[in-house]
Amino acid sequence: MKDIFETEDASAGNLSFGTGGIRGIMGPGTNRFNRHTVERATHGLARTILASASLPGEPSQTVGIAYDTRDNSKEFAHITGELLAAYGIDVYIFDKPMPTPALSFAIQYLKLGWGICITASHNPQEYNGYKVYDHYGVQVTDKLAERITGEIDRIGFFEPTPAGKTASVKMIENKVVEAYFKQIIDYVSAPDISYSDISDSDTSELRPFTFVYSALHGAGANAVPLVLEKLGYKPVYVEQEPDGSFGGIKTPNPEEPVVYEKALKAAETAGAKLLIATDPDCDRVGVMVKSGDGFVLLSGNQIGALLIDYLAQVKTVSKGDVVISTIVSGKLGEMVAEDHGLEFIRLLTGFKYIGEHIVRLEENKRFFFGYEESCGYLAGNGAKDKDAVIASALIVKMAAYYDSKGMTLADRLTELGEKYGYCAEFLYSANIPQHKQKIVMGKLRNKISVENMVKSEDYLQGMNGLPPADVFKMYFDDRVGDGGGTGSAWAAVRPSGTEPKLKLYTGVHAKTSQAAAVALETLKNKLISLLEI
Repeated sequence: MKDIFETEDASAGNLSFGTGGIRGIMGPGTNRFNRHTVERATHGLARTILASASLPGEPSQTVGIAYDTRDNSKEFAHITGELLAAYGIDVYIFDKPMPTPALSFAIQYLKLGWGICITASHNPQEYNGYKVYDHYGVQVTDKLAERITGEIDRIGFFEPTPAGKTASVKMIENKVVEAYFKQIIDYVSAPDISYSDISDSDTSELRPFTFVYSALHGAGANAVPLVLEKLGYKPVYVEQEPDGSFGGIKTPNPEEPVVYEKALKAAETAGAKLLIATDPDCDRVGVMVKSGDGFVLLSGNQIGALLIDYLAQVKTVSKGDVVISTIVSGKLGEMVAEDHGLEFIRLLTGFKYIGEHIVRLEENKRFFFGYEESCGYLAGNGAKDKDAVIASALIVKMAAYYDSKGMTLADRLTELGEKYGYCAEFLYSANIPQHKQKIVMGKLRNKISVENMVKSEDYLQGMNGLPPADVFKMYFDDRVGDGGGTGSAWAAVRPSGTEPKLKLYTGVHAKTSQAAAVALETLKNKLISLLEI
């Protein structure tokens, strides 16, 4: 029966293009990711590019292409490049798997008009995807995605390749990659004040620091080790070899503890205190740290708050500096940022909105740091998308700094909890087909009378200056959050833009870690029951 249902689903409509591009299971069928799906999307993008060329201020007819280590990614990338060239569009492509943020940088460096990355990011091995970037190196947002979608929808499968126009397909030169690495190394290695200035009691240099890095068999292996070693760090390496099945890991998502199995064994042998792992396209990085007799997995919210705190110590904070995050990220990062004099901005979920906001910042504003709860981080003036290469380097340097003071990142996180209160968050993902997600969201909107709720925000028609999005957010009073102030607990529900899942985010702010844990469990169970997930 399962095979029958899979066959029906494979031809149940067309794999759609959205603000996250295209992502789907590889295989035959109109609702699967395959050569014909890729060609159809490329026909639509090419016609969008050519139609835009006559408009004032539109970007050039040039495209950069990157790909990860997934099965078929290289082949799909070259199919895409050759088809674009047949439309008369010049193409520049990396000669090996490279991190997605390297494409974002290359678009800006080479002054290209567009970019495409063949990757399904952290999805399981059977998936692949097609991300599109604008001339700022930002993944396309709503209006531009709608234009591309409109062109794709007018195209059937097996569209013939245009004849009579042939442009070039060139490899991206190594100097572009070197420039990408250099801007990361320069940023990470050049704090505005020295470590000895941070602590009057500790003026010693950082001692050697042992840690483990796993590329999870992805594109990070072609970038992270080089940057770390240029910065003077020599990690213990695991899972560096390219492998489309990611060594048999069920999901190559660094938010999941399962991905650290080999890294943990290597850490035990080497006596390491830190583990970092990047996803297949190296735009997300996960962290495990030594705590007591074992290791704990830190969340994206926790790492975001730690990096804000660390960067505010080693970089000069100026008036107008901003930290950008999302409406589903936790409260600790916001409290830390504002305490250091940084403006904190929340946008819709998706790093594309953070990248878009960066390039549109007013002249009196400066980008300081950006992060998502899903382990995506960005600093510096290079890529305009989440970047696990620069994030990995910053996390290692931050951990080495605290190690020189006899502390771990977990110790520093406890200090932040004692200062600002303890924040705890939980993400629950329910496997719900996309065509049923609207029904569930409708049920939620009709059941807004939740115990202890003090207010709600429905982003369906837009809210707080943000564009419309299918997100419903709730705030709860002190009886849920243990005295952290009215609205000290919150929850948000949204459909995933890349997977057939409905995501429930919950968070609390409490005086103690134990109270936060109890309140979070109570809130989580209440809302899961409410949604009948």
